[in-house]
Amino acid sequence: MSAIPREVTEAVETLVQRMDAGDYNPTPIIELGALIASADGVVDADEIDTLRRILQPMLGAELPADVVKFLIESSGHAIEAAGVDARIRVVAEVLTDCDAVEPAMIVALGVAFASVGFTAAEQAIIEKLAAETDFPRDKLAKLIERMRGQYRDIEPQSARRRSTESPGPRD
Repeated sequence: MSAIPREVTEAVETLVQRMDAGDYNPTPIIELGALIASADGVVDADEIDTLRRILQPMLGAELPADVVKFLIESSGHAIEAAGVDARIRVVAEVLTDCDAVEPAMIVALGVAFASVGFTAAEQAIIEKLAAETDFPRDKLAKLIERMRGQYRDIEPQSARRRSTESPGPRD
């Protein structure tokens, strides 16, 4: 199980409270997770594990990885049908309405950094979301660097798994 920094866990709690207060279901957060996780074309085990741990408190239930994968795939179909930009606009509208933009940015970065690092494709999605929500670019840049620092010493689950499976060199 990959580690999740405390700031991301706290952002999830804030997001749950604000989404509940606004009478929103977690669909926009599932879509945001799907947008980030699939941005580089591959949804890996680390991203699924992170999303599972993010979605569990929102849904109030334990979620097996295959259920999370199904949710991501279902969201992926909706994103594909409507287009990435259209789905980002919908997510942005909900986040803005319930004053949850910053915690959502933290959660999105948590998903992005959970795997092999923060890719250009993931950054592009987050920057589009920031633009749609009027989240200041300088604040986003500082948040990215802060999150990068928090994930610097957290090795992705896949790398830890490789290091325990064989004593040979890692790629």
